[in-house]
Amino acid sequence: MLMSAIIGHRGARGLAPENTLQSIELAAELGVRWVELDVMLTRDQVPILFHDAWLNKLSNGRGQIEKLDFNALGKIRVLSPRKVKGGTSQPLATLASALERIQQLGLGLNLEIKPTSPDKDLLTLQLAVRELKNFPGLPLLISSFSMDVLYEAQRLLPQIPRGCLWEKLPKNWLQKAKDLEAASVHLSTSWLRRSQIEEVRAQGREVYIYTVNSKRQSEKYFAWGATGIFTDYPERFQPFIQDRRRTPFGEPV
Repeated sequence: MLMSAIIGHRGARGLAPENTLQSIELAAELGVRWVELDVMLTRDQVPILFHDAWLNKLSNGRGQIEKLDFNALGKIRVLSPRKVKGGTSQPLATLASALERIQQLGLGLNLEIKPTSPDKDLLTLQLAVRELKNFPGLPLLISSFSMDVLYEAQRLLPQIPRGCLWEKLPKNWLQKAKDLEAASVHLSTSWLRRSQIEEVRAQGREVYIYTVNSKRQSEKYFAWGATGIFTDYPERFQPFIQDRRRTPFGEPV
C-alpha cells in the first residue's frame, strides 16, 4: 500500500484554509498520515502551495500566480472555508516550508504538480524536485494530470512512486501507466464505475478516489476495491485513519 487509506485533501481543506501550514497541521492533529498538496510556480520561480492558477477564488488577492513575484504575494491570505465559523485566513506556504513541517509531523506527501502553461509544467516539477531532494527520507508520491510531468518525474526521481491523475479513466490507461511505470491511478468520483476500479486493481495498480466526504460514499468505493480516498474532512473518518491499513470497509483489497 503506497499511501494511507484516508488522505487529507489539500491538508484538511474543509476545516482550514487549503494548502497552508495550518491545514497540514490540522490534518495531522486529526490523525491523518498522508496529505495531498498542490504546487505551482511564481513568476520568479518560487514553488508555492496553491491549487488555482488565479488568486481570485481562494484568497484575498487577484491575478495569476505565474505573473506575480513571490515578494508581491507577502500580503496574500488564503481564505478560510465558508462553513468554518471564526476561521482565520492564512499566509501562502512555500513548498520548502511545507516539506519541513510535513517532515516534523511525520507525514507522507502526495505532491500534485499543477499544470499551468505548457512551458511551465516541467519547470515546476524540476524546481519542486530540487526542494524534495532536501528531504530524502520523506514518504512521497508524485501525481499530475500532465503525462509530460510524470515522464519527467520518472526521469528525475525514478525511485519515487508516480500516480496518474484522471477525471475519467481513458481507454488507453494501461499503456500510459505501463510506460510511466505508474504505481497508482487517481480517479474522480464524477465518472467512476466499479468496473474501472476492478480493471485497474486487476493490473496491479492502486486506486485512489477524489474527493470523498461521506462515510457512506467511502464504504461503497472501498467495497469496489479502492485502495484509498482523498477527503476534505478527515474528522469524519475516525477511527479509520488511526490504522494505516484499515478502511471503513475493512482491509484494502
